[in-house]
Amino acid sequence: MSDDASTWLTERFLRLPDGSFPHLGIRDGDVADVALLSGSPERVELMAQMLDSAERVGDRRGYTVFTGSIDGAGLSVATSGVGSPSMAIATEELAACGTSCFIRVGSCAALSPRLPVGGIAVATGAVSDEGTSRYYAPQNFPPVASHRVTAALVAAAARHGTPVEVGLTRSTDSFYAGERTTEEIGRWKDLGVLAFEMETSCLFTVAAALGCEAGSVLCAGSDLLRGEATYLGERLEEYATGQQTMLEFTVAAAADLARS
Repeated sequence: MSDDASTWLTERFLRLPDGSFPHLGIRDGDVADVALLSGSPERVELMAQMLDSAERVGDRRGYTVFTGSIDGAGLSVATSGVGSPSMAIATEELAACGTSCFIRVGSCAALSPRLPVGGIAVATGAVSDEGTSRYYAPQNFPPVASHRVTAALVAAAARHGTPVEVGLTRSTDSFYAGERTTEEIGRWKDLGVLAFEMETSCLFTVAAALGCEAGSVLCAGSDLLRGEATYLGERLEEYATGQQTMLEFTVAAAADLARS
C-alpha cells in the first residue's frame, strides 16, 4: 500500500474521487446548517414536499438527502437509516458538509399513559442502551438535547396548538428483545421514560462530539401499555394525524432555528 493510500484510508472522513461521501453521496455546500433526519424514507419525502424548491442532493446506499428552504430559511432533510450505526454515519457526513444543527423526526413505542398512538414527545435526553455512542464518548456520558433546539420544538408545537410530552426516551440496538418484553417495559416505565426507539441517544452523543446541536421529536406508533400498534393495523388514522402534525411544527421549528 502506498503512503498516499494509507493516509486516505485513515482519515476521519472518506471522500470518493468526485468529492462526494460514500454513504449519503453529498458534497461540501450541498446541505443547509439545519437538517431534519428520519429513518423513514416516506417521512423524508413528506418533509421535502414542505420545502420550497427542494433539490435531491444525495441518493446512495439507501440514504436520500434534499435541500430547499422555507421563506428563505435553508433546510435539509435526510434519511438516517434504522439504528444508531446508520444515524452516526448520516450525522458525520452531513456535519462534514456543513450541517451544524440536527433534529431527529421519528417514531417510537410509548411507555407513558399520556402518550397514546399518535401522541408526540420531545426528548430532552435519552438512555443510551446502544453501542455506537461508546465510540464517541465514555459510557457515563449523558446524551442530552440542545436547549435551543428543544425550546424551538416546544414553542413551534405551542403555536401549532399541539400538546407534546417533554422528557426522556430510551434508545436501544434491539427492536424486539430490547423493547418488547414485559421486564423492559416495566423497568423503564417506572423510571419515567416516555418511549423506546433506536437513534436519539446516538444523535445527541455524536452531535456533542462534533460540536453540533441536536434535538429529537417522536410520534408514537405503538402503545406498549395498552398493547396497540399501527403494525397490527390499529390506530392508523390517529398515527397519520399525529405524524402530519409533528412534521408541520417540526419543519417550522427548524426554519426558526435556521433564521436565528
